[in-house]
Amino acid sequence: MKLAILGLGGVGRVIAKSAARTGKFAEVICADRESEVVETVISDIESNIFKGIIVDASDLSEVTKLASEVDILINATVPRFNLIVMEACLAGKCHYMDLACETLLKLPGKIDISEQLALDERYKNADLLALCGIGIDPGCSNIFARYLADRMDSVEEILVRDADVSYVEGYELALYFSPDTFIDECVSEPPLYFEKGSFLTKDPLQVIEEFVFPDPVGRVKVYGVSHEEAWTLPRYINKEGLQNCNFGYGLADELVTMMDVLRMIGLDSDKPIDVNDVQVVPRDVVTALLPRPADLAGKIKGNVCVGTLVRGYKDGKKVAKFMYNTVNHEEAYRNLQEQGTSFQTGIPAALAADLLAEGFLKTRGAVPPEALDPEPFVEKLPDYGMMVAIEDRS
Repeated sequence: MKLAILGLGGVGRVIAKSAARTGKFAEVICADRESEVVETVISDIESNIFKGIIVDASDLSEVTKLASEVDILINATVPRFNLIVMEACLAGKCHYMDLACETLLKLPGKIDISEQLALDERYKNADLLALCGIGIDPGCSNIFARYLADRMDSVEEILVRDADVSYVEGYELALYFSPDTFIDECVSEPPLYFEKGSFLTKDPLQVIEEFVFPDPVGRVKVYGVSHEEAWTLPRYINKEGLQNCNFGYGLADELVTMMDVLRMIGLDSDKPIDVNDVQVVPRDVVTALLPRPADLAGKIKGNVCVGTLVRGYKDGKKVAKFMYNTVNHEEAYRNLQEQGTSFQTGIPAALAADLLAEGFLKTRGAVPPEALDPEPFVEKLPDYGMMVAIEDRS
């Protein structure tokens, strides 16, 4: 089979390097709109089965041509291109994967997750899989939820928690994944909650709780932010009794203050404004001043933990299990010369592509990760350098 990776930031590079190690594909096409980025990835990998090309993810015809040349295309660009790439994969007759959606709610000018999943029948009719959100969260967090829920008789609560306790050498402030996506999640969209069996939204960046992560992360204050799991898990995990589902993100106080200020003065906006007769997008100014996540490799020190807590009943007894992955940024750099968040996000997508190539993923249609059998992922993630553990919190 042949694989294409569209978008060669930190996550795309992790996927490419993993594909080079596992050798499941006869050819891997690495595509990006910047020629220098493509050349760097191809020269770093040094494999004759890897090919680099220039592709603009916003151009349907270019992406369709790429999709027609491969069996699987992983969209590692920003989420605003998801529908374009999904349509291209249908036209090109190849499987599709991405790492996140743009929005959960129907907001003007944005692609909401229901639009992606609405392509389910078209992908089924084409005998193709569109796997929407197969990074760490969404991605592993959904798989962990399904894995734990499958082992309970009923489920009352699913809580996804993410915390990074680290610092970056040489920078006072840095974001470890796409700043554009980070701003969307944290301040531009009200977070979705599933409470007492119903969906509702709340104000951004409200404290949910202090959550105790396994060592070495420990106790962290987590905030409610917009995230895919709160939308998909209550719809796709068909377990009796589910009442609550939400996403909590561990953020430093100074980062929360900065995000609140961006929101208050409008610097989170992605709509152009006039500045001395020049059209400027406020958010573009913010993201241009921040370091590129891909450039942080080797400079981040500390640990990141992502996990899913499921509470329910088994054999008449109340149970609670926290299934998680912890990555050390320095160890990730030693492993693939990439930073920990890119590693943690890219490896699940790389594994999903390998599993599809090997015939382990039989599902067809446009679905989130919890719609798949979680067993192959849980079994093979450690082989790809990602530990998986379950903590009993009953």
